[in-house]
This record gives sequence, structure tokens and C-alpha cells, in this order.
Amino acid sequence: MLLSVLMFAALQDGEAAGNLSKPAAPATNPGSWMTNVDYPATAMREGREGTTGFRLAFGADGLPTSCEITAPSGHSDLDGATCRLAMARARFTPGRNAQGEATGGTYVNRIRWQIPDGYLSRLASAGFSIDESGKSWPRGPSPLPVMLMIDAVSHYPAAAREAKYEGAVHLAISVDAWGKVTGCSIIDSSMSAELDAAACAVIRKNGAFEPALDSAGKATNGVVPAVFQWILPRDDVDTASGTTRNPVEKFPFSKPADERISVHVDAEGAVSRCTFSGTADPARFPAGASPCDMFGDAQRYIPFVDASGKAVAKRITFRTELKIEDASNASSTAR
Repeated sequence: MLLSVLMFAALQDGEAAGNLSKPAAPATNPGSWMTNVDYPATAMREGREGTTGFRLAFGADGLPTSCEITAPSGHSDLDGATCRLAMARARFTPGRNAQGEATGGTYVNRIRWQIPDGYLSRLASAGFSIDESGKSWPRGPSPLPVMLMIDAVSHYPAAAREAKYEGAVHLAISVDAWGKVTGCSIIDSSMSAELDAAACAVIRKNGAFEPALDSAGKATNGVVPAVFQWILPRDDVDTASGTTRNPVEKFPFSKPADERISVHVDAEGAVSRCTFSGTADPARFPAGASPCDMFGDAQRYIPFVDASGKAVAKRITFRTELKIEDASNASSTAR
């Protein structure tokens, strides 16, 4: 197989199936809704993978009426392909109510967009391969090998080195059509003004790039995200004590965050729906991953019960908040 598209076990939405004498079900194999040839070309070329959760609503005729992304993969083209293909190909056998009338419902599932290792070599054996000597476009600016000559230690800000400051500076680097750096801005600070300023200064002076290419393969202006990592030389020694001093880094919880996970557990103990939302740094999770993945796709739990001991569906919501405020305000609140 050129790629692996894995469909997880589907769960009929409890509300849609609740009072039907005959529940609805897919009329076709969900695994056929997205096939090998459907992988978005740009995502495959760039090696992007992810898992997309989606929910389809369908009518009494068994045709989808809407598609909602419940758990984004982190890649809009993968998510868009998921809903587009599901709307075009999904078909359902409608449920029946107590009077035998056809009814619609909802269907929840997830698709894992995954490219197996070694697929390019297998593709080459079939007669097709990418010409690595050529260029593909559009694409963003890319660093030239001469940047390997940058000696970060020689550019280490004296004040930051004396204070033993280390850190990563996240940058947005503007590059013109001739590969020259025309601008540098801070996306995420290292929490050291000296390190931030020095990172952009080094890139402005020493940055060398191949320019971006537009859709016609013509050089154009572009912006590339980058990270400049300041790491102290390991031989930096406190001469007074003769021992290496620990580097001072950015506090790990230095960005405000507000996260919420809502999990629906049905009367059979299965997770029928999970949504995650928040303002935390997405870099905390690998591409396509979500905190909802912790619950597993085939995992079953002991159902919740009501006062009479009957198994019931429940929604569990938990929320975390990270606040950064003035210490004086925090002290006043504590009192």
C-alpha cells in the first residue's frame, strides 16, 4: 500500500439512536470512504500525518447532510479531505422508529492519515520517483549550507552568558526574492531580551537562504519560521568555585493557557465523543495528536449508573487554567 488510512471503530451517537427500534448503520464500508489515492498530495510530499475526528449527520434517506470536525489533525488539508470525502461517499441504512418510519441520525468516527515508512522506495520500484535534483513549488525559503559556519558561541550576548541564560528564540524570518534576509521578528520569546535581540542580529547578518518560489517556480519574497537555540558552552566554569554553574532557562509554565476536554461516555461504557479545545501551545502535542487519544478507540469503561443502578450515558468535562499575574495581586487574592 502506498499509504495507510486507518478507520477506527465507529460509534452511533447515543442521542440519535436512543429510541429507535432498529438503529441506523453504515450501508457501505467506512474504510472505503477514504482510500490510498485520496491522500492530499502536498501533505504526502511534506510528510504530514495526523488523526482527524469527524461527525456526520444524515437524513432519513441515508445521505449525509453535514460534516463536523470534532478533533482536528493540525493540518487543514487533511481535515478538509476527511469531510469532503465522507460527504461524497458515506451512505447509511436509516434507523426505524417504533412505527417503522425511517429516521436519520449522526455517526462519529476518526481517520488516521498515515504514510508508511519506505513508501517512496516501493513507488520507485513501480517505475515512479521524485527527481531530487529539481525543485518543487510553491515553497518557502530554505537555509543554505553556508549557515553551518555560524558560530553561536562567538555571538553569545555577554550579559546573558555571564548570567548563564539559555533558551530557544522562535523567529519569523523575512527573505526577499534574492535570498537576502530583510526582516526578523520574535514569535515566542526566550524570556531574555538579550538572547532574543542577538538571535535576530545573527540572522540578519549571517542568514543565507534560497528564496521562496511561487506557484510558477519564480523566486519571490517569503517568510520562514525558525528557532535559534542558545546553548552555553559546557566548559563555561565558575572560576570562583571551580564548578560548572547550572544554566538559567525559561520557566516551563511561562505562557497563559486555558484547556478543556469534554468526554461523552455512553451507557455501554464506550467513549462516543471527545472534544479538546484550548489556548495552550500546540507544540506540546505531536502533529495530529490530541489529549483525547488517551482514551483509546476500542477502550471500554465501567458505565456510570443512576440512582436505580441503571447504566446511563454521561458527559465528563475537565478544565485546566494557567494564569500569570503580578505577585502582589496573587498575594491579595490569597488573603
